[in-house]
Amino acid sequence: MQNNFSIQVLRVVKSFWLTSKKIPRTMRLVILFLFCFVGLTNATDSYAQSAKVTMNVRNQTVEDVLRAIEKQTEFSFFYNNAHINLKRLVTISANRNDIFKVLDEVFKNTNVEYKVIDKKIILSTELASVEQAHQEKVKVSGRVVDAAGEPVIGASVIEKGSSNGTITDMDGNFILNVGSKEAILEISYIGYQGQSLKVTPGKTLSVVLKEDTQSLDEVVVVGFGVQKKANLTGAVSQVKMDDVLGSRPVVNAMSALQGAMPGLQITPNNDAAGPGQSKSFNIRGTTSINGGGPLVLIDNVPGDIDMLNPEDIESVSVLKDAASAAIYGARAANGVVLITTKSGKTGRPTITYNGSASYRKISKKLDVLSPYEFVKLQGEVNSKYSDSYFKPGNDDNDIPYRYQSLDDYMGVKGVNWQDETFNPTWSQDHSLSIMGGTDDSKYNASFSRYIENGIFKNSGFDKTTGKFRLDQKLSKSLSFNITVNYALTNRKGVGTSADSGRFNMLAQILSARPTGGLKLTDDELLDSAIDPEMLESGESLAQVNPVKQTESVTNTKRAEMWSGNGSISWQIIKGLTFKTAGTYNTTNNRTNIFYKDGSKEAYRNGQKPYGRTQMGRDVRWTNFNNLTWKQKVKKHNYDVMLGHEVSFRSTEYLLGEAMDFPFDNLGNDYLGLGATPSKVESSYSEKMLLSFFARGNYNYDNRYLLTATVRADGSTVFSNKNKWGFFPSFSAAWRVSEEAFMKDVDWVSNFKVRLGWGIVGNDRISNYLSMDLYEASKYGVGNNTVTVLTPKQLKNANLKWEGSSTINLGVDLGFLDNRLNVTADFFVKNTKDLLLAQSLAHVTGFDSQMQNIGKIQNKGIELSLNSTNIQTRDFSWQTNFNISFIKNTLKGLASGVESMYARSGFDSNFTAYDYIATVGQSLGLIYGYEFDGVYQSSDFYTTPDNQLILKEGVTNNARYGTVKPGVVKYKDQDGDGIITTNDRTVIGNAMPKWFGGITNTFDYKGIDFSFMLQFNYGNDIYNATRLYSTQSRNGRRNMLAEVADRWSPTNTSNLVPSQDGYIVNDVYSRFIEDGSFLRLKNVTLGYTLPHKWTRKFHVSRLRLYATGQNLFCVSGYSGYDPEVNSASNTPMTPGLDWGAYPKSRVFTFGIDLQF
Repeated sequence: MQNNFSIQVLRVVKSFWLTSKKIPRTMRLVILFLFCFVGLTNATDSYAQSAKVTMNVRNQTVEDVLRAIEKQTEFSFFYNNAHINLKRLVTISANRNDIFKVLDEVFKNTNVEYKVIDKKIILSTELASVEQAHQEKVKVSGRVVDAAGEPVIGASVIEKGSSNGTITDMDGNFILNVGSKEAILEISYIGYQGQSLKVTPGKTLSVVLKEDTQSLDEVVVVGFGVQKKANLTGAVSQVKMDDVLGSRPVVNAMSALQGAMPGLQITPNNDAAGPGQSKSFNIRGTTSINGGGPLVLIDNVPGDIDMLNPEDIESVSVLKDAASAAIYGARAANGVVLITTKSGKTGRPTITYNGSASYRKISKKLDVLSPYEFVKLQGEVNSKYSDSYFKPGNDDNDIPYRYQSLDDYMGVKGVNWQDETFNPTWSQDHSLSIMGGTDDSKYNASFSRYIENGIFKNSGFDKTTGKFRLDQKLSKSLSFNITVNYALTNRKGVGTSADSGRFNMLAQILSARPTGGLKLTDDELLDSAIDPEMLESGESLAQVNPVKQTESVTNTKRAEMWSGNGSISWQIIKGLTFKTAGTYNTTNNRTNIFYKDGSKEAYRNGQKPYGRTQMGRDVRWTNFNNLTWKQKVKKHNYDVMLGHEVSFRSTEYLLGEAMDFPFDNLGNDYLGLGATPSKVESSYSEKMLLSFFARGNYNYDNRYLLTATVRADGSTVFSNKNKWGFFPSFSAAWRVSEEAFMKDVDWVSNFKVRLGWGIVGNDRISNYLSMDLYEASKYGVGNNTVTVLTPKQLKNANLKWEGSSTINLGVDLGFLDNRLNVTADFFVKNTKDLLLAQSLAHVTGFDSQMQNIGKIQNKGIELSLNSTNIQTRDFSWQTNFNISFIKNTLKGLASGVESMYARSGFDSNFTAYDYIATVGQSLGLIYGYEFDGVYQSSDFYTTPDNQLILKEGVTNNARYGTVKPGVVKYKDQDGDGIITTNDRTVIGNAMPKWFGGITNTFDYKGIDFSFMLQFNYGNDIYNATRLYSTQSRNGRRNMLAEVADRWSPTNTSNLVPSQDGYIVNDVYSRFIEDGSFLRLKNVTLGYTLPHKWTRKFHVSRLRLYATGQNLFCVSGYSGYDPEVNSASNTPMTPGLDWGAYPKSRVFTFGIDLQF
């Protein structure tokens, strides 16, 4: 009886095991036993007699008929594909007929027989009697494992030519009595290549099943649906988040994706520097001068990826070309990122906990002048300064001065302000989830809590997330799902670049003087909020105590997000499905800034506190409805979708400021206590998008693939004449490996060529640009104040969409049973009608007007490689590699305009243009003077009266005034022998030539080890922090250590000008540095305890791990870190390093636990 029962449950076991790969092994075993138990305790003979079938089909395949019977009854069919012709066409007409009569008709005139056991129907051409299976003749035993040596549970073991069979147990073992010593065993399991073995009596068989790469075809998330990877015609990259994370904690998902996908470039958002730092990212380069990132959809809800718990993410898909992204039309010009969160799984509840603690410290500190070099420099800046640092003799109390001469500072350590402000800290991360369900109802719930103490003094970040998802099947044709997400983040601390202008905190740290000299001890210097000498002398407050500044400024930001989405799917008839879905997302944020007594702002305000509160609200909702039709006719496969979508977004903003608080202990809770309300602002805007779209997929015999989409979007941000935009796409693919002439090429397992074209748009512009706007202005008339409306902007009713067209040619290759996979894409992306501010004549009364006047082209090559280098029972080694080459070119501006300029604005004293965009060149060009060394004595004649005269042929840097040895020298670009502003030129390019990453993963008997290298090459960095921190004319300020090598008569440096040998606030190429780097992004070592140990404690999986992040970075960059982008809010000024938050070296220890 046992062997026959094994056959009965085989199909159920197969189906369950395939769909439960991510359910812990212990839980799968429990469910497996439940299947067996249920099968043994339920007799179904009476049901077999009463089961009725109704169908009326003509020229349908046997396979389709069997599936129809399974849907109408509780029976499942078991058969061997090699024995049953499933493609044979039959015609059946039955009205509540007995199931046996229908089967007789299906297999009429064939040698197929069937046998009913329980609710399973066994089909065979050589069906043996059930009793024969019980006759013990030859006993065979064996074990079935996969390529990694893991047992394959539930694999079918069948004696060829009979129904005699069994399935493997929890350890992959089986025992079967076969009819003779010559019997052949057929061993199979869904997702693996089957094997046939001749029995060997008395010997235990060892069977290793290899994955069937054809049947394990990966499903990829695409716009409004999913698609088999083999059938993709566009450029889509997808990663499974569990594979990328590897159980290591990250603050946000974008951190984990750095270097993991071709074409996806991710940089720190230094505008929001500090703990929990967000990321800026683009797909295939910069496509708009106005900026804007990709469209991010989280379970079809537009949202912020930073608000997600990375542990909740199932997969991330990136739609890179217009052919794949055009289904999102007006919002897809910068690409689309589709994030799918985890759903429930069939089976008993699975509880997962991942907890970790991380130790972090600043990865690099910059060298600054020692107290000795600092005091030496002060004497050169102003000889009077020396008296405050050293003096021979005694003071008024007849006590010898602490420092009698400059030499007394030799060996003095002084105050290390970087050590005072950057401290090692700990963070912790906890994530708890539960999932489970039945075939009809699946659920997933999770909770996470992340707490990070920032390495920068008085800074921190914490995030709390919660999620619940339910997938419910109401009937065979009707189902729904709902998801609710919650996130709360809190940031505190001023950060290193949060205060613009001269008070950039990192600049303050580097320039704070390391010694108090004769007037202050080191402790007194640390306790002084404002340098007493500056206050005494009446100097400006350009320098403050960075420690006291961080302690006396409250800067907190709280963001709370609620989102929900739900959908209903109705299968109207076979192949025709209707789906309606709605989403809602609201995010409320509040930023509190309060300058307490002791802060620079309070000093500037008569030592009275000053507060500011800013509140914002973002509300989004969408509704979309899809009708999908799928049909297969012989070798022809059709998939057509029609859809409609409406989306809405509103933003609100409120700002309040007050000054002159009597005390500061209440902070922002009572702004009304401020005697002087200094500012109140508010705003509200909304926009709506109405869309209609369609997509058609055609597949002929899995060889020739065609996809076409079209979308029409109507947006409220444009005038009536240009309100609608139309975005078509077309793509095709040829699966060469499926052709008959490739069948004998065994080493090529996949070969596909893809070609696509499409148009997408960009509607991310300010509202109301097509309308005349007015603002209120107040004027005094006599003793009265009159409010009038004055024009604020000049409307442009001709504004239209920015449009991007892309051509993409791709190749997918698989070798050696897909152990080596290569994907290559070549693309050309042209964006036209860029929305730019065009200068207007003064007679119009306006400086500029937004117009469609620009063109940009991006083209490049992307390459990704995935390989299984070694795969044995105990050891595996896998490698993932990707690299992207992208070239950006500005193709056009307004008529007659060849260049446009931009200011980084990193400091209020640096007012010149320092970036340029020129037609025919890329964006991101840094603009300034080309450094040509330092004037030496040999560049001058000395007259009899000791006057220095510049030699003929030596360029005169007239901008300095009268040049002398030690003055900075610029290259003469126009050849007139004199340096003027006309000699400014391109001195750097912030766009990388190529970038990517490589990951290696090793597994050996429960031990896992992985490391990831990230690289960037060919980009320049505008080191504004270094420029600011080498302005050695300024007194009372420390400098970077390179100033110690400044030119002097005894040190004729050709790299660093003399103390006063530079032009204040000039940008020149000495501060443009190579930003190329190779970073060891992470290393992880883990150990999963054997299941035979953990199951004693009812634990299905227990893994301990340690991770190191940012362990080293090979780079020639002199700043804290080459991965910077301080002005990330605009594509015109990339690659700027102005007070960028330094990276941390992080060591994490954690546990991954499943019940």
